[in-house]
Parts: sequence; C-alpha cells; structure tokens
Amino acid sequence: MLLLNTNPAGPAAPEIFAPCPARPVITLNPDGFDDWPCLLGLLRHAFAHTVGKVDPPSTVYACTAADLAQRAKREHLMVAADGIRLAGCLFLKETGHELFLGRFAIRNEYKGGGLARRMIRHAAELARQRGKSTLVLETRTALTGNQAKFRALGFQITGGRAHAGYQGITTFRMARRVD
Repeated sequence: MLLLNTNPAGPAAPEIFAPCPARPVITLNPDGFDDWPCLLGLLRHAFAHTVGKVDPPSTVYACTAADLAQRAKREHLMVAADGIRLAGCLFLKETGHELFLGRFAIRNEYKGGGLARRMIRHAAELARQRGKSTLVLETRTALTGNQAKFRALGFQITGGRAHAGYQGITTFRMARRVD
C-alpha cells in the first residue's frame, strides 16, 4: 500500500494501493512519523557494507537523527514498514524535471523480495503526479553490485562526479525515464 501525501507537512492522503499480506507497507510522507533514531539506524545498517569500500566514507555516518527530520521537511520521505519495524526508506527531492532518489535503504532481511522494485515503482508514480520525467540517483563507483541492481531496475549511468578533493570520479549518476 502506498499512502500519498504530496505535501510533506500536510496530512496523509487516502490509500491508493491495496495492502499485500506479508509484505511491508509503503507510505509516502507518513503522517506523524517521528522515529528518526530508528530511521538513522536503518540507514546505517543498510550502508554498513560500504564501510572500507568507498572513499570518502558515506555521509550517512556523519548525519544525525535531527538531520533526517530536517531533510524530511524539505523532501518527500518514503518508508516501508512491516508492522512497526522499518524495512526500507527513500528520500525524494524534486528538482526541475527530475525526482532525485537519496538515502535509499533496504534492511538486509528484506533484500531480494521485490521491496526496492516496489519503492521505485511508487517513486515513478509520484514523479508522474508531480510532472517529473526522470528518476535520478547516485551510487559510488566502487559499489558495482549496487550499480547492477539499479540497472536491473531500469537505471543507466548518465555521468559521474568527483567528491571535493578527489581527482577521479567517485560517484556515478544513474537515471531512468518515468514513462
């Protein structure tokens, strides 16, 4: 189920997808969400495999629960929960004709079950509703497994950038048309 609330500060909109038993429920801009420490824990859990593999290290380890709460005021927050347990999250930022997907995390025990695909599908629906033509994300060049997973979800590498102080490309930009 995806609950749509296209105004992050406003009340939740009615359900538009029926729930599927034994699968996490996906909610966009969950009304009253305030478990920022748990969300930070989910992100750090999901990004743990990057430790020692990416340089510079992921900024997920420098952010705080309060930083996430502030980000949710500026961007859409999608969460997937199985009861009260967070299974995944995704921040969505509207820019020009794009919807940027950031801090995409799936708890390990939910990987391989289609949750990421469902969340991307719901992100694409939000993009269509908001008049955006492209979903965009970034992934580190060293994380070839992540790149393969995003390719399987329809994304293609469209560019790259170097972090400040680095000579070569450290991050790939990947994009997918919404239609």
